[in-house]
Amino acid sequence: MIVIASRNPGKVREIAALPAASGLEIQAISDFDNCPDITEDGTNCEENAVIKAVKYSLWLRRTHGIAPPVISEDSGLMVFSLMGWPGVHSARIAETEVERNWQVLDRLRGKHDRSAQFLAYTALAVNGMLVESWRGSVSGAIAEEPRGEQGFGYDPIFIDLKSGRTFAELDKERKNALSHRNLAWTQAFDYLRQHHLPVR
Repeated sequence: MIVIASRNPGKVREIAALPAASGLEIQAISDFDNCPDITEDGTNCEENAVIKAVKYSLWLRRTHGIAPPVISEDSGLMVFSLMGWPGVHSARIAETEVERNWQVLDRLRGKHDRSAQFLAYTALAVNGMLVESWRGSVSGAIAEEPRGEQGFGYDPIFIDLKSGRTFAELDKERKNALSHRNLAWTQAFDYLRQHHLPVR
């Protein structure tokens, strides 16, 4: 069993659907009783991923008496003309995904440079100890307005440069093949297999 340290059901579904997750027994941290909130107070996405992985793996051992591999992720949208904003604060600049998207679009109004990057870090911890962390990134641009119905988060405004479509306009397979999340999680899952950590 691998525990995904996310309380976001959309993110957990997307991770479980990645090609690298095929054949793995994946469980969300929210499936465990009395799952606590973890304060993400790191100064960047990598620090937040590490904080969640370590603290949730320690909680599982102390509360439930188990020590499975725990993998967490923190990701962010970096808009270059906005000095990397929203970055580490991507999930917290507004209450809803729709509001977050429009905050970014409003701040970009009138700016010529709409280049951006999706960045994701995964971190693996076992028994309260950090094992390793990994980085995935993808370059793109910000659309003039939201487009598409797929995905979640900033997908409706993040354009894939090759196709010209937003991530929300791509089918799941195409998006997963391109995404920062796929890159970061594939490295984590490959590490588990290569080092023979329990994944079933």
